[in-house]
Amino acid sequence: MNKRRKQKRNANLFKAGTAVFLLVLIFIGAFTARYLNRRSRRTVSVADLISDEAVKVTTGKVPASAEYTTERSEEAAVPFVVFPEKTDKSQKFKKEYDAKNAILINVDDNEVVAYRDEHVQLYPASLTKIMTLVVAVENIDDLSATVPITYEMVAPYIALDASRAGFEPDETPTLRDVLYGMILCSGADASLAVAEYVAGSEEAFVKLMNEKCDEIGLKHTHFTNVVGLHDKNNYSTAEDIAVLLEYAVQNDTCREILSAVDYKVPPTEQNPEGLEFSSTLFSRMYGDEMPGVKVLGGKTGFTDESGNCIATFADVNGKTYILVLCGGTTNWNNVYNTLSAYSEYCAGGEAYVPPDERKK
Repeated sequence: MNKRRKQKRNANLFKAGTAVFLLVLIFIGAFTARYLNRRSRRTVSVADLISDEAVKVTTGKVPASAEYTTERSEEAAVPFVVFPEKTDKSQKFKKEYDAKNAILINVDDNEVVAYRDEHVQLYPASLTKIMTLVVAVENIDDLSATVPITYEMVAPYIALDASRAGFEPDETPTLRDVLYGMILCSGADASLAVAEYVAGSEEAFVKLMNEKCDEIGLKHTHFTNVVGLHDKNNYSTAEDIAVLLEYAVQNDTCREILSAVDYKVPPTEQNPEGLEFSSTLFSRMYGDEMPGVKVLGGKTGFTDESGNCIATFADVNGKTYILVLCGGTTNWNNVYNTLSAYSEYCAGGEAYVPPDERKK
């Protein structure tokens, strides 16, 4: 009897041991698969590592954010774009170009055409609103829906003397109106209105913006506000901004808004004459001043800390290019340099000469 009990107990122990062993194998297999998947999703290349080191070398420290890492998050989604690569044809921008940080990329060939400290951390000013636009458009189903404008959306930016679209408390513009006001005249009031509509608060919307950075694959960008007001933790690089703009213009709505010259909002009780928005970009250029070049759209920005910034996309002899110039000393230099860069580096032409400097 004791012998039979012993045999039965041994059999049970064997079954239990087998079950544990199988569970361990399943766990190891799942862990290995997950690890390999993460490794493939990170797509960290030698170029990525060089970029990370460039930030450290040129600034002396990593960007001032607790969330910054030299590698993308392990849980980040597959990057949307492959970052443009330098080739033996890539050139450093000439010293005549008034920008601390700059990059010009050939989107079709995914190549860097010209560059200057494109990996160095900078303050993006109102170029931040490109990301605000992307997140808003991707989270709004109906652009004809209305959004209430409150005193709290308007008053702080009046006090800060920030750029505003001109909406007044108790107005209810459409979301389309608000988005055009945010991009064309860089309206801070419009930025906050769309953020609160989409996410309930600016803080919650900013979280979506930073999640979008991971999704796209931006390597050195972090946002703290939807407007671009100066904050040491609201930063990016010229390269990341170029990649963000490349992502944005692949969305038809974003591209349409970023390409607009002007936009009219119908009269309301608060604005009896209505509102008319004019592009801060196209108020300074037509875009077709240079042979073979057509600047299609973009965004401008400025703070005392960032200097003058401009991000544009253009068609040059049938190919798409994106140019980012940041840290310029004047907004007109940004315009002249934009036209010159597309002409010199992409179309094989000459630098742009302002009318008042041309020989009669």
